[in-house]
Amino acid sequence: MSKIPAFGLGTFRLQGQVVIDSVRNGLEAGYRAIDTAQIYGNEAEIGEAIAASGIARKDLVLTTKIWVENYAREKLIPSLKDSLKKLRTDAVDLTLIHWPAPGNGVSLEEFMSALAEAKSQGLTKQIGVSNYTSTANRPRA
Repeated sequence: MSKIPAFGLGTFRLQGQVVIDSVRNGLEAGYRAIDTAQIYGNEAEIGEAIAASGIARKDLVLTTKIWVENYAREKLIPSLKDSLKKLRTDAVDLTLIHWPAPGNGVSLEEFMSALAEAKSQGLTKQIGVSNYTSTANRPRA
C-alpha cells in the first residue's frame, strides 16, 4: 500500500488475546493501517493476527516505534529486526523513534542516522519521529 489510510488501528495498552481479537476485528471491518510499538509488548500478537487474517501484507500499512532503550546505533537495527520477526514481516511501512529524548545520552544525529540506515537496508519504507515535544531539544539548565 503506497498511501497511509485516513483511519488506522492503534494498539496501545492492548495485550494477549485482546490485541489479537482487536486486530482481527479491525481488519474485518476494513482497517488497513495498524500502529504498534516496541514498548507496547504486543508485536508478536499483532503479527499472529495479521498472518491469520489472510490479508496480503502489501495491502496493509504497518507502523512500529523504536523505544528509548534501543536508540543507540548498535541497538536500533537489531531491535527493529526483532520487531520484524515478531510482526512476521520483512519490513514495516513506517518506523518511528518513540518519544525522542536527545538529552538521554543518545544524540538526535545518532538515532536518526541509525534509523536512516535501517531504511537503506530495506527494513522500513519510511522513517520519522513520534511524540516529539517542543521541550525535547531544549538545553537543560
